[in-house]
Amino acid sequence: MPLLTNLKEKTLMEAKVCVNNLCAWNLYFKRITGVGDIKLPAGSKNYPLESYDELLAQIQSGNKIFVGTDGLGSHARIEIVDKETRNKLFGVEDENSDPVVLTEETVKALLAIRTKAKFNERLNELVKTSAEKKMLVDLAFSVGAEDAETWKVDTLRALRDSE
Repeated sequence: MPLLTNLKEKTLMEAKVCVNNLCAWNLYFKRITGVGDIKLPAGSKNYPLESYDELLAQIQSGNKIFVGTDGLGSHARIEIVDKETRNKLFGVEDENSDPVVLTEETVKALLAIRTKAKFNERLNELVKTSAEKKMLVDLAFSVGAEDAETWKVDTLRALRDSE
């Protein structure tokens, strides 16, 4: 089965959709359009997961690991890599809309913020779920938190431990 890289090149029915597991642990979910469970390896990137139809069924059923907190992928545990595919699956017509997800890039940008007020504001936007709280410090150290101001690392650790 080919990988879905561009909706115009492949038919949706025959292509697998590439996803990122945003968690440092394996994720499992039950197939809707087929039989059995699906395992997504911890921290996998550009993983050819399932058919477009299966992901559409997962999203339509409201599976939180795909739809997140807003139904459009923000704070989800699985990120659909291709923006065009993601927008089509979620029915989003605004090409400039992106879900809020906790990734190395977003944490690196967070650590670059200079003021406490802006740092805390962005942190509150980025971290909403228990999974994000668990991932926060590890992600921060993977992008250079050892060089960040102590108050930032202390804030991240306090949020992680708040559960």
